[in-house]
Amino acid sequence: MKQAHVRQSISEVNEGAWNNVVEQSEGGSVFHRTGWLRAVEEGLGRPARHLVVEKSGNPISVFPNFLVDISVPDIGPVPFDGLGLRRLTSLKPGFGGPVFVGDEQTNFEVTFDNAKRLFAETDAMSHLLKPSSSNFARYASQLADRGYRSEVRSCRFVIDLRQGWDEIKSNMHRSKRSNLKRASENSATVEDRQLDDVALEEFYNTYTSAMDRVDGIQYPFRFFEVLQRELADRIKLFTVTADGEFAGGQLYLLDDESSTMHEFFRGLDAEYFEYNPSELISERAIKWAIEHGYDEYDLGSTAADFTSGSFTYKEELGGELRPIIVWERGDSTPQWHIYRAGRWFVRNQDRIKA
Repeated sequence: MKQAHVRQSISEVNEGAWNNVVEQSEGGSVFHRTGWLRAVEEGLGRPARHLVVEKSGNPISVFPNFLVDISVPDIGPVPFDGLGLRRLTSLKPGFGGPVFVGDEQTNFEVTFDNAKRLFAETDAMSHLLKPSSSNFARYASQLADRGYRSEVRSCRFVIDLRQGWDEIKSNMHRSKRSNLKRASENSATVEDRQLDDVALEEFYNTYTSAMDRVDGIQYPFRFFEVLQRELADRIKLFTVTADGEFAGGQLYLLDDESSTMHEFFRGLDAEYFEYNPSELISERAIKWAIEHGYDEYDLGSTAADFTSGSFTYKEELGGELRPIIVWERGDSTPQWHIYRAGRWFVRNQDRIKA
């Protein structure tokens, strides 16, 4: 007999049993692990709605979800301010979706037959799935039958580490190879840092300054503190020192489940850009990942827009472009229909004005 439960905190689940499903499943990742989910819950203060399917008291499917605010552009035919729009998402930050062990078809059906229970006692207007692997498209027909619509809003670039450093370097754009050559000739050095309290605070100060500079998403210090506590063996920090000063760093997530090293949080001091710290760190990290047997190096998500600087930078590093397919299903609320109408207007306003 299979039973489904909605847990409102990761503390309500058996951590070992949950992580065992993640490790044994085909689609599990570091983002599904309890340590990452606890960092999102405690560090970002996001309400959890995790769906767990059990058989004989043991979990066979885990489906992490959080309630998040929806930021809507301040333009459109309807007043969005004050609507307080929120959605359930699996997962943000990171990648999610359900993972199963055992009979795939039965577990998929039981999981999504109970997905509507996630909306209970929430004001969520929709449910968004953001899996890391395009292999999740195997469920496209079944998801469509349940009201989910697919869309590509972003993408990521991934480097195959199995080809070795020399081949990876040769596949980079000549400007990146030139930057690597210049970086090797300057006095800056890369350090493999233990993420202790001193290193974390040093990195975080540079990270927040960098996010202010580019108007990026800035996560609170508490989030990194919980990561440090819960996922110490899944975090890697490389930092750059130039002229004897701390020039910044890159915090990586080690996804042993998918044999991937993820670039995730970066904080570089603009004062030291002449030393090419980004290329220095990437070279060191890629070589480290190769030495430790990882198959892929994930350069992180970016907008699916070939004109953006982030897209161009990652493309020039020689990564393979992979679309990030999301699936979303709206609840039958007025807010969902207003939101969809407003989103359509925002995306088509140039055509409308013409």
